Amino acid sequence: MCTLNSLFKYLPMKKNTFIISFLSLFIFDIYSITIINDRKDASISSVVYDSKTNNPIDFADVIINDTLNNIINSTQIFNGNFTIDKLNKGFYYVTVKLLGYEDFKSNLIELKESENKVLPNIFLNQEETSLQEVSVTADKSKVVYKIDRKTINADASLVASGGTAVDVLTSSPSFRIDADGEISFRGSAGFLVYIDGKQSPLSGTQALQQISAANIEDIEIITTPSAKYKSDGDVGIINIKTKQNKSKGFSGIINVAATTLGGWNTDVLFNYQKKNSRFFWGFDGSEVKSKSDFYQIKNTIIDNYNTTSIADGTRHSNKVSYIGNLGWEYNYNPHHLLIELQAGDAKNKRGGDMSYYEHRTFNDEILNDNVYDSHDRYCNEKKLGQLYTEYTYKINDRGDKFSINGRLRHDWYALEYTESNLFEESGKRFEGTRGYEDEYHWDFDGNMIYELYFDKNNFLESGYQFTSYSEIGDYNIKYWDRQEVDFIWQDDLRAPFYYRRQIHSLYSMYNGKYGNFEVNGGLRGDYTLDRLYISVPGANRNIKRFNIFPSLHLGYNLSSNHILSFGYSYRTNRPGIWQLEPYITYEDYYTKKIGNPDIRPEYIHSFELGYRWVSEKGNTFNLTAYYRDRKDVTDRIRIAYEPGVTLDSLINAGNDSSLGLEASAKTKPLNCWDITFNADLYHYKFKSNYVGCSNASNTSYAVSMINNFKLTKTAKMQFDANLVGPSILTQGKEKAYCYFDLAFKKQLLNNKLSLSLVAHDIFKTARYYNTRSNSSLNFITKIKPKYPNFALSVTYLFNLSGAKEQNKAVSSGASFEGKDF
Repeated sequence: MCTLNSLFKYLPMKKNTFIISFLSLFIFDIYSITIINDRKDASISSVVYDSKTNNPIDFADVIINDTLNNIINSTQIFNGNFTIDKLNKGFYYVTVKLLGYEDFKSNLIELKESENKVLPNIFLNQEETSLQEVSVTADKSKVVYKIDRKTINADASLVASGGTAVDVLTSSPSFRIDADGEISFRGSAGFLVYIDGKQSPLSGTQALQQISAANIEDIEIITTPSAKYKSDGDVGIINIKTKQNKSKGFSGIINVAATTLGGWNTDVLFNYQKKNSRFFWGFDGSEVKSKSDFYQIKNTIIDNYNTTSIADGTRHSNKVSYIGNLGWEYNYNPHHLLIELQAGDAKNKRGGDMSYYEHRTFNDEILNDNVYDSHDRYCNEKKLGQLYTEYTYKINDRGDKFSINGRLRHDWYALEYTESNLFEESGKRFEGTRGYEDEYHWDFDGNMIYELYFDKNNFLESGYQFTSYSEIGDYNIKYWDRQEVDFIWQDDLRAPFYYRRQIHSLYSMYNGKYGNFEVNGGLRGDYTLDRLYISVPGANRNIKRFNIFPSLHLGYNLSSNHILSFGYSYRTNRPGIWQLEPYITYEDYYTKKIGNPDIRPEYIHSFELGYRWVSEKGNTFNLTAYYRDRKDVTDRIRIAYEPGVTLDSLINAGNDSSLGLEASAKTKPLNCWDITFNADLYHYKFKSNYVGCSNASNTSYAVSMINNFKLTKTAKMQFDANLVGPSILTQGKEKAYCYFDLAFKKQLLNNKLSLSLVAHDIFKTARYYNTRSNSSLNFITKIKPKYPNFALSVTYLFNLSGAKEQNKAVSSGASFEGKDF
């Protein structure tokens, strides 16, 4: 038994000293209780609007001063709202500041004990010098965090000439460009792309590359989407919020860019605002090109045939899109109506031009020892149209509202074409294929949503969603016949097909705020019907599934500068029709692919725990721990198919997990220089359920440093340094690499005209090195991007009273062509 006297024997002080210290602590506690009882539980809140457009204002600073002009507390406005709590009773002034607007200062406000005072709406007046003449160069926070998402501001770092949404994203932790120029987040390309809350008519990286960064206001990254969103996408949703000037009259943006690799993009956006109506129309056109030196050694062993081939040449890609849009938006309280039409053409092309050396033996007897000239091409073209409508009715002043929206997309022409060509050194054709998949698609989704508000901080949202995708197509292929000296149709391989997926969903969400605590939780039920009818024997499928998808988000403000958050989401990756098709297609003559009608969906549990801190001087620090557990991982497994030829087949390879830590910090050593550090450290573990794969694990990382320099009032420079760590595949490994980018920007004509020049990978350090092996094959792939890679862009803004200076990240990542070969 421990007594006070026995405790004294172990204390490094005398008994009297201990008693005095104990009494001092007791007195201090009494004093602390007295201070605590001087309760700081009053608050001040309001909503801030632009006085001309009546739109809510973001990112303004709100400062609370006492009568002696001491700063008592401060915060930043998001979505027009602000609340400052933990205030004593007393007398205060409220000041709202935002560059480009006149400061607002309230009259003297009396705040009583425990009072939650709601001020009348605040309207900020734009500075007269900026109206209709000069684009405002207000600096916004690079990343804004909310309870279920983070928002990257496209204006926050120096411009990437010819930049797209990809350029903006790759300045954020955990985003990286893979060897084929495809963007991934936390090691996965499984994300959905939305534009202004509407699903993009394109998908994945091509959807991001189609949108010029000059037209982007913000990009929302929803890594653990709530139950209100579609359950597809294992790493969540990327929502691109475009610039939508709503000032009266006519306004617009024109942007043109080109690269030394032959790529270009141009986009125009026009708005006309009159009373309650806004008319908008525009055009986005782009041709994103990438080219790399390619070298590969491949060895296959099958049925005693031992084949070694060496491929040396170039691989290239060319993603082209022309998308036009027009729409009408109508606001007349309590009604809101939006109608938007998009139409255009999109092509995803790639290919290679190689010298192939092949050495083949059978039981040590040499069968072939020749050099060939190889040319392969792939093109996936779609002519599409999409109609989106949205109607919202505000039921009462409390905030209750009902909304309905629908999206209909039709691809009236879609052709996926592949060709492989193999010539002898003399120029005589040796082998060749031509593959055609002709198809057309219908895609529809609709939502009915009701929001019931208990008060301004607590509401219930419930809804029904319906999704339908239909595709009818026909696959044909012809082979080169050396005797006929012509391509011959392979009628036995013809595969007409019909595919339809329908998903019926119900969800309910609760959103609430209690003082410093926020909660967002919900439940979603999906009933999925998949039907596949195809002429391949035994490949017809009729699958029905029902799944429950819960979500939970919590947030807690420790103080005005320290915030904790937690997120959980259960997601899925359902296989698309292109993954189910059970017939062989060609990438080149030596590389074949086949789908799998029995592939199962992936199911993913995602967790996040975040901490963020913002200093009064603008320095920031963000830390996010994440864990993702994925069941039935879908991957393409490469096997030896024929002598010298490999087949990539789609399987559920096993289960994996990722445990990682993201960090981002911003500091300003000098007034003309600020630095942003981004880092991602994660441990990946894969457990195989397939005989052709093996268990694997590794720890990888990605680090970047973004330096912004203000050279003059109208000139800036940015230098980026990036290091991408090694990673493992289900059958191999990829080595680490680094690259460095440099950009300059000059603004003219009162900031309405911007000229930008970017040099990518200026030290030529980007290298891709991959190894893959199993019992029947081994190969090594080396890829180096082509140089030089410079980009020049010109942006002009006119009559945009509320537009911000367009600053994007320099780097779109090192792009390598040919990883999958």
